Amino acid sequence: MPFEAGRGEHHLYRIPQESPVDRLPLTTGQHYVGIDAVSWFAEKQGSWYADYMASGTLEIMLNLGAKEEEKYELALGSFELKKGAKTAPVFDEPVLPDRCYRGGPIRLRAVLYDLKKDTAIASLLNSAASASLGVVAGMVQTATLAGPSKVLGDAGGALVGGVKTILENKANVKEPLFDLSGIKKSFQPKDLVGPEIYFLFHRGDKLDGSALKVKDDGEITRPFLNDQPLEDGAWLLLRVRRSSEYSGFRDWFATKDSFSFKLKNLIDDVASTAKTKEDALKELKPGGLGSETLFDEYSKLRGIIENDGVLTPAERLIHVTGLYALLTNARTSIQSNAPQNFMPAVKQIHASLLSGNPSTSVQRLFDELQSGSAFRNLKKTDMVNIIRLAPNFKHSLDSAFLMKRPKRIA
Repeated sequence: MPFEAGRGEHHLYRIPQESPVDRLPLTTGQHYVGIDAVSWFAEKQGSWYADYMASGTLEIMLNLGAKEEEKYELALGSFELKKGAKTAPVFDEPVLPDRCYRGGPIRLRAVLYDLKKDTAIASLLNSAASASLGVVAGMVQTATLAGPSKVLGDAGGALVGGVKTILENKANVKEPLFDLSGIKKSFQPKDLVGPEIYFLFHRGDKLDGSALKVKDDGEITRPFLNDQPLEDGAWLLLRVRRSSEYSGFRDWFATKDSFSFKLKNLIDDVASTAKTKEDALKELKPGGLGSETLFDEYSKLRGIIENDGVLTPAERLIHVTGLYALLTNARTSIQSNAPQNFMPAVKQIHASLLSGNPSTSVQRLFDELQSGSAFRNLKKTDMVNIIRLAPNFKHSLDSAFLMKRPKRIA
């Protein structure tokens, strides 16, 4: 007999997805971590679904123990089921977009509540959920090397704090489906092996963890116990993802596209004699007061990329190297009156990095780049190791050198 939601003991089950190829653990500075809310469930009988709804909050803590810990707070909206359905309509919702893993344990805390059904409160909870997702996405999108924006973090905390006030109001709440302090789990990077792992926050009967699997039944992704959908107590299923190459979109991608094509147009103008060699070379030097050149655009963009707190050092270095290679090869091809050599030289650097065995000229390029940049503190061995990682970042290499927009990685 399944436990009714709000009864039983609290459990947290780790459900790994075995990969025969990828058995690497989450590694500081080399991997991205992202989290999805996959699905959630409440076992209730009788008129509960007509009279009550469920809601909750989720807290994600990264970089624990560091001076600048990262706290992401989210509202889960309202859980109102119809026509006998029991699994809430939350399907693979990204609650934490991919960001560079900066080290330390990761903590998750989930709270679920049972509330009297109220259309106004449900609308408020759903609006808060949408807004909190936007705040978290904004925190990640704008993160620098110092971490996410404190202003946005405070705004997210205040937003979810308002939701907690509603959920903890005895006039609204029938009972907590999870304990008032929630179900908490801290895990170390060694616990996250392979591309993804599921965490099942559950209150109900004690389950055989070895019999739990996560499957897509054609409608939603949910936990199964002995090949049967889990319909016991209350549960929330989260997916933690680990990847090597960034799958999202950075705001500066568009700026970088614009710069790359302006540079290519400059080369074409020289080749067609629409612009003189001298005028073109002026564009590749710092401009005077009130006169911004392509070199000035490069300097600003390079600074933005170097200070990007979402990308790994390897991907930041690849994009900056691409910019630097475009600029230096543009200058060389114009000075030597051979604009036709511009793209072949850039493609040669791209191929050298993609091979994982950079040529001597590419090594020199990295040496020049390291001087006076955000990468100047990297040791020579670190630089070599990052270069060796280059073949793993084909999309970034294509974007950096071949002027192709990065594609989302499936």
